Amino acid sequence: MYSVVSEKTYTHYKNRYTLKALSILFVLLMTWNIYALTGNPEVKSYFFSELMDKNPKTLSMREQLVLLQVLFFRAPHDGKLADALAVGYLEEGHFQDAVNIYLDALRLNGESAPRLVGYGLALVGYEGGMITQEAQNIFQKAADLAPNDFYPRLLLAEALHQAGKSLQAVHLLQKFLDTMPEDFSGRSRIEAMIVQLRDAPN
Repeated sequence: MYSVVSEKTYTHYKNRYTLKALSILFVLLMTWNIYALTGNPEVKSYFFSELMDKNPKTLSMREQLVLLQVLFFRAPHDGKLADALAVGYLEEGHFQDAVNIYLDALRLNGESAPRLVGYGLALVGYEGGMITQEAQNIFQKAADLAPNDFYPRLLLAEALHQAGKSLQAVHLLQKFLDTMPEDFSGRSRIEAMIVQLRDAPN
């Protein structure tokens, strides 16, 4: 099945989903870390200060997530932290956590196309790569908010393709392409997907 989810943030999410058991274990371990950090003041002050003293560029993804979790626990109304934590969960394939934190991010920051796309992709990841009607509605809302953004259109086309409507997906993308200038950045991506959809069985 053709998939359009290939941006850096979402590159290997389907492969990671096949390792769901390991992901669950990873989440449980991180949850235990947060319990330790927030439930034991001595451990919290020591370990958190260790992370804070490190160069952020040298932190592993696990350390970054732990740090973001602690910071967001301390400041649950910080929209920037919610955004960063949601993306971190999505990148690591923790889709249920990503869904929950994206809801926080949307509540705190409001709707934007990138935020809605992230939320929709978290739902898709949770469903094992299938674009549900709920996710499709979210991608449509993202497309409405960003008329010139090609990425929500790719996801909407993928939803149509999964529903056996490849020709309709081609029409959707071609109609969008016809409204855009020749040199817009997503043209090659749109054209490549149109070719693949035309070759795909309906």
